[in-house]
Amino acid sequence: MLWDPGPPPPFSSLFEHAPLASYQALPAKFRLEWGPIYYRGRLDGSAKVLIVGQDPSADENLVRRAMVGTAGQRVQGFLRKLGLDRSYVIVNASLYSIYGQFDGEMAGFMDQAAVRAWRNQLLDQLKQPGLQAVIGFGKAAAKVLDDWPGAASFKAAQRLFQPQHPTARAPGALLKSWNQTLAALAPLLSPDPGAAPDPSPYALTGFRDQDLARIPAADLPFGMPAWLGQGDMATRVIKGQAKLKTPAANASILWTAQADQG
Repeated sequence: MLWDPGPPPPFSSLFEHAPLASYQALPAKFRLEWGPIYYRGRLDGSAKVLIVGQDPSADENLVRRAMVGTAGQRVQGFLRKLGLDRSYVIVNASLYSIYGQFDGEMAGFMDQAAVRAWRNQLLDQLKQPGLQAVIGFGKAAAKVLDDWPGAASFKAAQRLFQPQHPTARAPGALLKSWNQTLAALAPLLSPDPGAAPDPSPYALTGFRDQDLARIPAADLPFGMPAWLGQGDMATRVIKGQAKLKTPAANASILWTAQADQG
């Protein structure tokens, strides 16, 4: 079985210089207990698509990779429809999980010089010659891409897409935006060898089980158990409250530092 070997030296060095102090100065805004989440996918220059999401959640804290929970499995299904089973890289607008939704305060945080400069450096480093398109899911990702000078060339070539976030609350509008992106993006990409694209539109009534795809083991650190990467893997539980799911089916993360404000 293949596993993610971890970031190569150029990226590990960049990750080591992330502006974590800026996040840690705002403990009421960010869930800091489990540390930052940096990426998921290919950092070796083979990515054909760069994806920007919003922020990690409980599943991501458990697996230490971006977009592996419900949102990530929906995005993985979207990549499958494009014929990409490995040639992608995913980062988030925020390195830590945020309390609540992306708002004006969060946008202001992202405008901090150190935070923006590091984020743009990361995106610049991910902008390899083989990159064919950039996708930003949701408002936080749109902010990131609007602030990234490197996005201009993709926008000019009509290879920059900003569909709704995979867990947006109005499924009809969400899936309409995904169908529009899918129809425009599919002809621009070269599928991975052995992968079969399926650009048929999503049903606007909501996601079906077959619309989700398991997170590949190649995206996960060595030693992850076989059940990781599909379904809901972790649930936040406020100290003193009853657990929501049985440990036999899911792992639970118990947050004890403070009540979840989100």
